Amino acid sequence: MVFLGVLPTLLFAIIALLNYANSEREEAAHRLMGNAKGVARAIDMEFEVAIAALTALKSSSLLEQGDLVAFEHRLRNTKLTRGRGFVLLDEAGDSIINASKLSARDIRRVQSQRTGADRELSISNVIKSDGGHEPFVFIAIPVPHPDGVGRWILGTFLDSRDFAEVVNEPGVPDDWIVSIVDRDGTHIRRSHLNSEYTGQPLVPELVRHIESRGTGTLLTISHEGLDLISTVAYARTSGWAAAVGLPLAKLEAPLWQSLRTLAFIGTALVVTALVLAFWVAGTLTRAFGALKRSAETLGRGEIVEPSASVIQEANVVIATMADVSHQLAERRAELTALNDSLEAQVAERTAELVQQMAIREEKETQLRQLYKLDAIGKLTGGIAHDFNNMLAVVMSGLNLAKRRLDRGDTDIQKFLDGSLKGAENAASLTRRLLAFSRQQALSPESVDCNKLITNTASMLRRTLPENIEIETVLGGGLWRSHADVPGLENAILNLALNARDAMPSGGKLTIETSNTHLDDAYASDHADVAAGQYVMIALTDTGIGIPADILADVYEPFFTTKAPGEGTGLGLSQVHGFIKQSNGHIKIYSEIDRGTIVKLYLPRQLTESTPAYTPARTGARVPKSQSNETILVVEDDADVRAATVAMLQELEYTVLEASGGVAGLEILDAHPEIALLMTDVVMPGMDGRQLATAATERRPDLRVLFTTGYTRNAIVHHGVLDPDVSMIGKPYTLEALSQKVSEVLSS
Repeated sequence: MVFLGVLPTLLFAIIALLNYANSEREEAAHRLMGNAKGVARAIDMEFEVAIAALTALKSSSLLEQGDLVAFEHRLRNTKLTRGRGFVLLDEAGDSIINASKLSARDIRRVQSQRTGADRELSISNVIKSDGGHEPFVFIAIPVPHPDGVGRWILGTFLDSRDFAEVVNEPGVPDDWIVSIVDRDGTHIRRSHLNSEYTGQPLVPELVRHIESRGTGTLLTISHEGLDLISTVAYARTSGWAAAVGLPLAKLEAPLWQSLRTLAFIGTALVVTALVLAFWVAGTLTRAFGALKRSAETLGRGEIVEPSASVIQEANVVIATMADVSHQLAERRAELTALNDSLEAQVAERTAELVQQMAIREEKETQLRQLYKLDAIGKLTGGIAHDFNNMLAVVMSGLNLAKRRLDRGDTDIQKFLDGSLKGAENAASLTRRLLAFSRQQALSPESVDCNKLITNTASMLRRTLPENIEIETVLGGGLWRSHADVPGLENAILNLALNARDAMPSGGKLTIETSNTHLDDAYASDHADVAAGQYVMIALTDTGIGIPADILADVYEPFFTTKAPGEGTGLGLSQVHGFIKQSNGHIKIYSEIDRGTIVKLYLPRQLTESTPAYTPARTGARVPKSQSNETILVVEDDADVRAATVAMLQELEYTVLEASGGVAGLEILDAHPEIALLMTDVVMPGMDGRQLATAATERRPDLRVLFTTGYTRNAIVHHGVLDPDVSMIGKPYTLEALSQKVSEVLSS
């Protein structure tokens, strides 16, 4: 209450102090503007002195007579109170007489200020010197040419030194910051730190103020970091400006002193009020002490004993608390007995629930294991079925060929062709399985999907039946993607063949490309999708569609709705594996009897890190060695090593062989003529990567070609072949081996 009595006095003092502060600010603004106008008038006087000298020289008879030598002597001997010499320029701005200390480059910079003979008077902005001089300003007037045709330009220069007295105008306090600037706000002179800021612009707030020809005061921060109240006045003759800034700290110093005094008085009053309040509170505290202790005892659940107090009302309340404490003690005993019974029931039920949850978790684990075993069974069954078919073709063909050779019959070409075809089908199945499991080694490159679709569509028109119309809709400005080109072509071919099977009576296949963006909302609904920019390839058919109840199963390996013998069930699973390995996304939309849309999303390539895609050439012949290079083959499997050596010898290479990394290094040391190391990756002891590292340390010029049947190893990371690695996957044909070896040797 005492504090509330003091509060009006404090508020009145604060309001009075604020009015005083406003009055001081208005007075400061008035003084600022007066000083700024004085500096602006002084700027005009500096320019007018220089203009008067030019006007006097303009009327020289030497100039009228065209005696430039004598006129130059006159210019050099003219004593100036302001200015740094004279120049005489032609209408193009080229120097005729240079009676100043400025360089030819500085005079050429004058020309960029567009000072010419088309104006009676021209005063430039601040010009920065290229010759080591201070920034300067050029003042020019036109003079008639002696022959009466055209005009010359007579000019003089002022620099920062000519304005030294202006910024120290009488009446301007020493701690005020005065700046003389041109029409763009660039310093020619500054009262503080002049050498650092001459030729530099004012702070941005004042530059904008000058550009808009603003008036009044504004708060700014100086180059030194000082808070200022600033104003600007403009010189009439030149259009230049004088900016004057008063440090805010100096203006507010009296105000802060008053605030400190007021705070001291207010604190004293508040302390006095608090002492008085504590005295009153102490009296009340003693009166209600017994009441407080009784309440605390009741809060702890203990029995409250009646006590006497100076306040009768407190005695009544304490007696009531005593009665309540006895009643609470009785109820507490009853609740304790009830809680003990309830806790026993809860513990018994909790034990039953824990047991049921353990049984349920065990059953779920068994069920998940059954699902895994079922999936593995389907996968291995499909693999075994297809491989047995292919091995039957290979073994029957080779057996028949052997029997005929044993009889002396050499007509075995068809049997060998059939066996080779079976082996190629087995290799294709392996590649499909690797693609499904995302273990296929990819060699991604920059892909123009429009060009790829154009070339693929041409091939499809020759492959698909004539009753299927193929239409391509290529998006404009399509982004580049980063993908393995053969894998992408194979994915589109698989989808096109599925579309063909879905349109037995013919129809239309549309292949579209476009740029798209998968946002965060879409990514949150699809756990395997990262939000971002993608290149979309969509294949739409008008076929029979896919039933909704099997749409979720189409990516499973060996899942097919075709009749036995008409498909492997690996097409969509291979496409799905390839797209996921390429960090992409696949989505299928289908309606019965209306058709199916398969959309492939490939991430946009933001940098050109690999060569752009160009269509592959087909029908290449098997080249043979032209220089009889020597190749070292390192392979731990004797059968594979023998086959590889035979193929390279067939290609007319000189071949050395080793069964392991250590033996390979010994042969390499003994045969410096070896040009290529061809090594398996997965080998016991020293693997192929370690062998290649050791070999290239001894022979930096040695070429290395890796070969492997499984890509999760030292040369493939995240499904992508390391950039410094050449690899050929097992199994490979003679043609593929020839092309790869030739490529590596010529790289």
